[in-house]
Amino acid sequence: MLAFNYLFGLFKLGLALGSIGFSTQAIQIYSPEVFPMAESIHANAEVGTKALMAKAGTHFQPPKDATASSRARTTTGTRRGGCLGPTETAFTIFGPDASEKVLGRTTSGYPTFVWHLPETTTDFPVIFRLLAPNEANIPVAIYETTLTYSSGFVVHQLPSTLSPLSPQTEYRWQVIIECNPEFPSQALIQELSFEVVPPTTALSQTLAVATTAAEKAIIYGQEGLWYDAIAQIIQMQSIDDKQALQGLLSDLAVSMPPHQEQLRQNILEIIEVIP
Repeated sequence: MLAFNYLFGLFKLGLALGSIGFSTQAIQIYSPEVFPMAESIHANAEVGTKALMAKAGTHFQPPKDATASSRARTTTGTRRGGCLGPTETAFTIFGPDASEKVLGRTTSGYPTFVWHLPETTTDFPVIFRLLAPNEANIPVAIYETTLTYSSGFVVHQLPSTLSPLSPQTEYRWQVIIECNPEFPSQALIQELSFEVVPPTTALSQTLAVATTAAEKAIIYGQEGLWYDAIAQIIQMQSIDDKQALQGLLSDLAVSMPPHQEQLRQNILEIIEVIP
């Protein structure tokens, strides 16, 4: 019944999107034909990736009008190995990525960020850090918090005690694994850029007809609003949410540029272990 509700919900969503000018071709019923099962991806990564690329954009499409990035980002260490040792999956933060453009978008002044930590025999301090440009256009930390290492998906929303983030600003978020606090150079750091954009009238109208979190996630994803999309369903409170999350991550993997092939495979591997 849950699966039927998900399929019927997507059908209604496709009609609603088409009625206000969205591409109904991009809204397809989620099925093994659209997104191969994780077992198939694992058994044949090349075939799985090609199949995903053929159906890319069902749940997420990077914005086509992305702004130029102001500075090179900071990424150090390896996503797998290092102080984490051999792991089944890689340390990965989720968001669209392009070195010369800001593809990450949200309409929220208090966005939600998601990353994945592999299982490891040792727990390390994990730091979440948000950066914004200062008067010299140099990214500086405006928020930082230390979290307990927890394997699997990790979710962190900016607290409401902060001032809301502003549009037309390139923010950067980092997740740092402190392998050895006495030697900061050994830390593993992953970083992505994003910006806040105002919601359009069309987006608000489409969201008004959505009845489930999964439908809202797809609406946000189709508009290139990655952080809003994944925030809707990351808690996976239903089968529909889980399927929508798999779709978002699959599209995110396909959207990775050629030089990020390893990251693409890392994301596909994480899809396999979604409970």
